[in-house]
Amino acid sequence: MQYKNIPYTESRGSFTCKYFNFYPYHIISFSTDTEEDMHKRIDEYVNNRSVYEAKYNLSKQAAGEFYRSLSYKGD
Repeated sequence: MQYKNIPYTESRGSFTCKYFNFYPYHIISFSTDTEEDMHKRIDEYVNNRSVYEAKYNLSKQAAGEFYRSLSYKGD
């Protein structure tokens, strides 16, 4: 099955999508109970990509600041 060229599967009455495992989402998979909910979740991720990019960049920046505060030199 596909919605907006994004594949998802249906199994035992629930729907699962494993498509968003890349920058900026890094979501392994997610499931919904209805196909309508699956379409809403896919729309959320596709339409708000810039929000997920901002969250990803803030997370990377926070990790960098944390390791700088520890004088972390890397391994």
